[in-house]
Amino acid sequence: MRDTVARLIDELVPTEVVRLTVSEWAETKRILPEGLSPVPGPFSFDLTPYLREIVDCLSVTSPIQRVVFMKGAQIGFTVGVLENWIGYIIDVAPGPAMFVSADKSVAETSVELRVDRMIESAGLKDRIFAQSGGAKARRTGDTKSKKEFPGGFLLAVGPNVGSKLRSVAIRYLLIDEEDAAPLEVAHEGDPITLAVRRTDAFESVRKILEGSTPLVKNTSRINAGYLSGDQRKFHVPCRHCGAEQPLEFERLKFDRDKNGRLVTGSVHYECRECGGHWTNDDKAWFLPRGRWVAHAESEDPTLRSYHLSSLYSPIGFRSWESIAREWLAVKDNPVRLRAFVNTVLGEPWEERNLAPRYELVMLRAGGYRAGTLPGDHSALFCTIGADVQSDRIEAEVVAWGRGKRNWSVSYHVFVGDTEDLNSNAWHGLRDLIERHHAELSVAIVLIDAGYRTPNCYAFCNQYQSGVWPVMGDARVGKERRIFRMADLEGFQTRRVDLWTDVLKSEFYAMARAMKPENGASPPGYCRWPDEYGEAYYQQLFAEHRVRETTASGTRRYVWRKTRERNEAHDCRVYALGALYVHAVDISERILGNEEGVEWDAFWDWAESTYAGGDAAPVSS
Repeated sequence: MRDTVARLIDELVPTEVVRLTVSEWAETKRILPEGLSPVPGPFSFDLTPYLREIVDCLSVTSPIQRVVFMKGAQIGFTVGVLENWIGYIIDVAPGPAMFVSADKSVAETSVELRVDRMIESAGLKDRIFAQSGGAKARRTGDTKSKKEFPGGFLLAVGPNVGSKLRSVAIRYLLIDEEDAAPLEVAHEGDPITLAVRRTDAFESVRKILEGSTPLVKNTSRINAGYLSGDQRKFHVPCRHCGAEQPLEFERLKFDRDKNGRLVTGSVHYECRECGGHWTNDDKAWFLPRGRWVAHAESEDPTLRSYHLSSLYSPIGFRSWESIAREWLAVKDNPVRLRAFVNTVLGEPWEERNLAPRYELVMLRAGGYRAGTLPGDHSALFCTIGADVQSDRIEAEVVAWGRGKRNWSVSYHVFVGDTEDLNSNAWHGLRDLIERHHAELSVAIVLIDAGYRTPNCYAFCNQYQSGVWPVMGDARVGKERRIFRMADLEGFQTRRVDLWTDVLKSEFYAMARAMKPENGASPPGYCRWPDEYGEAYYQQLFAEHRVRETTASGTRRYVWRKTRERNEAHDCRVYALGALYVHAVDISERILGNEEGVEWDAFWDWAESTYAGGDAAPVSS
């Protein structure tokens, strides 16, 4: 492959310029005009050293054919990469080229305002003219949508014109802000794919540049391209300890005053190795010493992918203090926060909507009545999850079989003042716990203690074991455990601190599992009886997992309600948590496994113990 590329390069490019790279051309030829550039004068990569490797991949001497650059704003891409490469094509390695931007007007404006000025300042104006015809034709060779030059041309097109994208073979393809392009054009398919197909005639020597700020993760072309490449990040050294690392927003630290406003001068970057502080002015020291490091193996050896956030923006462009100030202004506004993630962090916005469509889940309901189980069930025992409100207790009975296959047996709402332990609400829950369900025993019950906490503790204290108050606790996850048991002063019962984050994700994955055509239920497959209405399913999937960034810059995933009512969701998560409590207890106390649950061994035990539903239900 390399030999073929070298031979074709020799044929297409004069030998005296074949070894010239794009960066060498730019630093030799380009002059940035006064008033139109923050740093006028001879162009240099000293200001944006991270762009040198990227642009040199576009040199005809490089074996790289496709460059994907997922980026934030204010990092010099347009001047340092797009304009330099166009000038290099015109002056050093001419050929048919196409510039595709967000839409036709944006593409033409970019050529008219930026490319024309680059051509002028680089002394290339006399190269732009029609390559055939008279004076009139000569004028048509230099328009805002077309630049002709000896050996090639540059077309500026929008992604919404399918005919332009299909009309001509090209060797060089420049794609700017591809995530802003429509997903489909006039029923012809993806416009970016159409543009790439124009390079097939130059397959061995083509060059494709894709540069864009990402938008939404599940539709982001630039993110998909980045992930298919070698995922390079720019590592810079700490001037205190020398440790190389990519800049991460989580490590940008700052102080706020009593009104929540940024304290001027407090913004700094914290080294992940030694904790040393870097200032924005330190960019002048560490950027020239940085290097690109691949974090994956590319699917194609001729593809390189890069990611760069605005944290790398050079001195005089975007400062860390400006980024911190913007973060404080947008962190509580979802719309503005999304723009911050896209344009500052250079990352796709991730819609953490893990919830399945409740309408689709409802289609799987039925085949048995509430309080019973279908004839083909393989359930062994039940767990109960209960949610306590001021005027009611809601609870779900869930039956479990091997592989965490599960069936909702029944859902209950016990109305009564939960402040009074003698109310109908608590009596109803007690009756539910102390009987069989569809001829199955209740193994473990978890009751939400986040509300009416003393009453919940007192209620559970009536049981020797198996009925536990529960609290959600993210700290459990840091210990790599689903739950832990906490002693309660003044009570015999113990509280279950449950890692609800991971259980919610697991339940949603279960609910999304589809039954294959052969009819065998996959592990975790969920079923519900006929009677449950739409309101139940809306509650069941009433929380979505989203990513938030704290004021200190730490990013985390949290669950947020999307509907006012989510009791069914909580009950199911507690019922799943009860399964884990039971499995861990049996694994440690009976099976002698202290390293966690060996699920096959647990299910073997359950089959031998609960066969026929002979085990007694929980009792006080």
